[in-house]
Amino acid sequence: MKVILIQDTKNLGKAGDVKDVSEGYARNFLLPKKLVAVASEGIVKVVQEKKEEERVREIAAVEKLRAKARQLEKERISLKVKEKKGKLFGAITKKQIADELRKSNLDVLEKCIIMEKVIKKTGVYEIEIKLDATIKARIQLEVSGE
Repeated sequence: MKVILIQDTKNLGKAGDVKDVSEGYARNFLLPKKLVAVASEGIVKVVQEKKEEERVREIAAVEKLRAKARQLEKERISLKVKEKKGKLFGAITKKQIADELRKSNLDVLEKCIIMEKVIKKTGVYEIEIKLDATIKARIQLEVSGE
């Protein structure tokens, strides 16, 4: 019996998948729990259209993130902090970097900023920003004393 999964089902598939299952399994388990719907040509067509729309939306979102990454790559931010002989009175935080990026109209979440080491000295640093699992950007951070 052909069925369409309404929600993700362990060991069967993801929502929207069309699967061929035994009639007993469908009638006695899947249908009463409302995990699937019987697949007709009309329903299959609608589900395929929704999947295509979702795929197009995902592609657009990835392109938007790539454009943001390209814009971030060009960015060079500078922070002026209190220091003495090149050592800072504290450390540069992700929040400070995110706030400075917001001033340039680049909204980046603090959790996306990856700092390999704590910045406690003046100088120029390269900071990685992870927008997505595959999309990363590197910005230049210049730390100078007041």
